[in-house]
Amino acid sequence: MKSKWLFILFPILFLGSCRKNQQPDRKNPSELRLVSPIYLQPDTTRIILSDYIPHFTSVQKIHSSSRIKIIWSQDADTALIIARKNIRPVENLRIHAGRQSIDIPLFRSTLQQITFRLPDSEHYHQVAIKADFTGWQSIPMHKENKVWSYTTLLDPGQYPYLFVADGREMLDPANPVHVPNGLGGQNSVLNIDFNNDKRPRLDFGHILPRGFSLIVQNHTDNILVYFDNHFIENKTGITDDSVYISLPKTFTDYHFLRIYACNDYGRSNDLIIPLHDGHIITNSDELSSSDFRKMIIYNIMIDRWADGNPGNNRPVASDSVLPKVNFHGGDLWGIDKHLQSGYFDSLGVNTLWISPLMRNPDGAWGHWPHPPTKFTGYHGYWPVSNIHIDSRFGSEKILHQLLNHAHARGMKVLLDYVANHVHKLHPVYRQHPEWFTPLRLPDGTLNLQKWDEHRLTTWFDTFLPTFDFSQHRVVDVMTDSALYWLKNYPLDGFRHDATKHIQTDYWRTLTRKIKLRIPHPVFQIGETYGSPQLIRSYVGSGMLDAQFDFNLYDAAVRCFAMSGKYAPDLAGAMNESLFYYGCHHLMGNISGNQDRVRFISYASGDVRFDEDGKQAGWERHITVSNDTAYRRLALLHAFNFSVPGIPVIYYGDEFGMPGANDPDNRRMMRFENRWNKAEKELFHTTARLARMRSRHMALLYGTTQIKARNNLLIIRRKYFNETYTIRINPNPFEVQNLKAYSYEILWQ
Repeated sequence: MKSKWLFILFPILFLGSCRKNQQPDRKNPSELRLVSPIYLQPDTTRIILSDYIPHFTSVQKIHSSSRIKIIWSQDADTALIIARKNIRPVENLRIHAGRQSIDIPLFRSTLQQITFRLPDSEHYHQVAIKADFTGWQSIPMHKENKVWSYTTLLDPGQYPYLFVADGREMLDPANPVHVPNGLGGQNSVLNIDFNNDKRPRLDFGHILPRGFSLIVQNHTDNILVYFDNHFIENKTGITDDSVYISLPKTFTDYHFLRIYACNDYGRSNDLIIPLHDGHIITNSDELSSSDFRKMIIYNIMIDRWADGNPGNNRPVASDSVLPKVNFHGGDLWGIDKHLQSGYFDSLGVNTLWISPLMRNPDGAWGHWPHPPTKFTGYHGYWPVSNIHIDSRFGSEKILHQLLNHAHARGMKVLLDYVANHVHKLHPVYRQHPEWFTPLRLPDGTLNLQKWDEHRLTTWFDTFLPTFDFSQHRVVDVMTDSALYWLKNYPLDGFRHDATKHIQTDYWRTLTRKIKLRIPHPVFQIGETYGSPQLIRSYVGSGMLDAQFDFNLYDAAVRCFAMSGKYAPDLAGAMNESLFYYGCHHLMGNISGNQDRVRFISYASGDVRFDEDGKQAGWERHITVSNDTAYRRLALLHAFNFSVPGIPVIYYGDEFGMPGANDPDNRRMMRFENRWNKAEKELFHTTARLARMRSRHMALLYGTTQIKARNNLLIIRRKYFNETYTIRINPNPFEVQNLKAYSYEILWQ
């Protein structure tokens, strides 16, 4: 094997400067946050400097290579980056601010011009296209020479779409690739190639006395190395299949190396290597407690977990409310009781995500027709106060107690926070109705549940006014309300509700305030249903740390709950996630959530994909009638614990609690004394997977390769001398010596 040395030049002066001057506000280097790459547009990209330098007025200079043109005025918070024709797939941008400087990777645009066509065989009067990249809004197509067409720019990936001809939705007759749409129908799918076979690929080699080796597949023009957020100059061209990188002679505390390669076909996968006190970390026990990649999240709906204090129970007394949608008595005392008894330790999770604690109304609201019922705020998403704890959920004292007990066990706690709306009984709505969007549109129709058409102004219900975050006064007040929880309680972060329905100014302002005012690391993860482009637009250094990867989850449901024939689609969705969010992203990989039919109920066939999941939960009692469903759910857990991102277990999924959609997927938690044999076995399988995930660097920082062969999923994770191969058979028959609905994990 031919090889070359790539020396990282670290003069002692540079290291001293890095510690003393480059990071003056960071007391603990383990709290270092790697800046997010900037995904460039084909022509001009606008960046916001305060995303990277909160005190942006201290910025003195911005520069890059000659292949990048920068337009910026001193003291302005925005800069324009113009990519020239000879731009490389990865460039570097350096920002000087006072005695600091940071380097940001710039990614060349990968957008391609794509044209959709529909022959006018039926003499249509109007034709439109609707897709995830249009927000599922109908966009008119143009007719020329008896062909309807629509041209747009798209990144590589998978794109579900439909044509709408004279008001009738239809598949693309020229495209044989279809997938279920989750509503009983089908969507056509366009697949745009990633050019994986030509782009360079990096893999780990060996750790050496003063450095390490990397394996390089495909020719590469350049390798870029970052020490924390500082680009390291090197003079060695890389043309062979292996490269050696030397570590700096001395460094203390926690740091990261981040590495990219590129050639004419694009950029490689990224590598991230954690360092500690002069060496490469190879034992996960050495990772910093603030390293978010170690998290395994457990999602709890407080009212449905455990009733630890019957004295605070206060269900809504009304004949118009059925028991399924009333308060059941779960509270923080119940969570704390099971925390102290070791339930979460035995499961292997280390982060609790608890539902909103804010005070909710006492009455009944809304309407469900069959059977007729109103709803209560048992879920916590109808705030009538943004700073007071609902007494049915707990108190300030028990919240502090829970946080202290969690932190003593090395666990984090995330709070579900609602910013998009309030209940109409909230004082702020009465005092400042001008802070909210109108319920009616200009044409007089209700702006209600228009999730895509008017996603930044729509109301969720007639009693849930939506904030108008186009007003900066509203942004300032509401971000302070969110900050209240971090200032008054040692919470470790937020799960943010309805992320895509809130203007980015809110997220930027909140994140900047957190950076400037909160001394400990804060993790923020959002909820957005939509295309990868839309989801990624809310993730970055000045925005959120992550979002839930619902597109990957949908592909996983099809693969594991329906049939192994969707294994190639899941492999494609995984590669798409790595492409859009990075190979070491922090996206949440869910087992389910409060807005979806329980996975196990799809897998058992007790809820059909072509029926209304909510109605199914009201019409019949959903059980697990097919024991293979437990094995299929184990496959979903095995997948989530094996791939990049953060595993997220929805309460009850660790043992296979069934349920149709809301509210049937929010049943009261059951514990071990009420589990059957299959449920107990699934719990222990989930716990083993969680422990495996926590203990092995290959699953936390390793490279990832995924492919589908004969409808068998094969995942390979590698980190230096540690390699895992995970084989998952989602088929109802044996494949390559793997039994139906089974998996194996091979260590090398």
